[in-house]
Amino acid sequence: MGTISQFFQPPLYWQQFEELAVGMLREVYDVMDAQAYGRPGQAQNGVDVYGKSRFGIVGIQCKRLSDLDENGNPYPGGPISRKFRRDAAADSLAFKLKLKIWILATTARRDTRVQGYVDELNEEWENDKDSRRAIVWSWDECISYLNSFPPLQRWYYQDVVQVRGEKDLDEVILRTIAMAFARPAFEVPLHCETPDEFMQALKDTQKAVRTGELVDRESRQVIRKAVGGYREVNDDACRAGLGRVDKYLRQIRSQLEQGLKNKIIRRANGFLDIADPALARDLNEVRSRCIQDLNDVLRRAGIPPI
Repeated sequence: MGTISQFFQPPLYWQQFEELAVGMLREVYDVMDAQAYGRPGQAQNGVDVYGKSRFGIVGIQCKRLSDLDENGNPYPGGPISRKFRRDAAADSLAFKLKLKIWILATTARRDTRVQGYVDELNEEWENDKDSRRAIVWSWDECISYLNSFPPLQRWYYQDVVQVRGEKDLDEVILRTIAMAFARPAFEVPLHCETPDEFMQALKDTQKAVRTGELVDRESRQVIRKAVGGYREVNDDACRAGLGRVDKYLRQIRSQLEQGLKNKIIRRANGFLDIADPALARDLNEVRSRCIQDLNDVLRRAGIPPI
């Protein structure tokens, strides 16, 4: 009888992916002293995780992708380009220890283009006196190792990610969506919002609802990423409620865009000025229903409302 393999969602945060790389190096290459190298912000010479194996020193660079498709999954290959591979490999040459194996670990799915970049690198290194070799671990390889090493799977998903079942996955998604609504666009009167900021808030919130990715208002950096958007929620009632929330967001955005186009909504001293009282009431009502439905979903899941 064949072995049944389980699929695993990529980790939510870069630090979690780095910890998985530590665990994989420990299990796959039997490196008991596998450890992270440095901390974010420090020069790491193309190496995030390293340790000594029977083959020599193994170094891993981790690349958790931020680009997601409409279902919240990383695009195959993503931003891993030939230039990125070349620059990262060049950095690894300056690592404090002589590497025998350099691994590029990524949450992207397996991609022949990326493998081709690594093959090119090995051809370049073929005559290197240190006999250095490059390998790519896509998320498909990571899944294979998680299925092949049960202790790694238990440790990572119970102690690191702390996700043990469907309810935990739902909570991760719902808390990310709740964070997306914690912004002035859903708290202050409409006339206190500027058109550009309000529109950007709607776009950011829609993206969080649909993909699970939340960006910071100021820096535009991804500050939280769930395992997917509302369509990945397992609880039927919660998923349906979030579907209504998504519909309300689309409606608000559509009315705002049309109002600006028709000049019913204007910019007055930098703020929203809605000339039509009926439209202003409608926008406020839809926004209120949006928050009400979201809070109903959060209460059902045992999460404090916003």
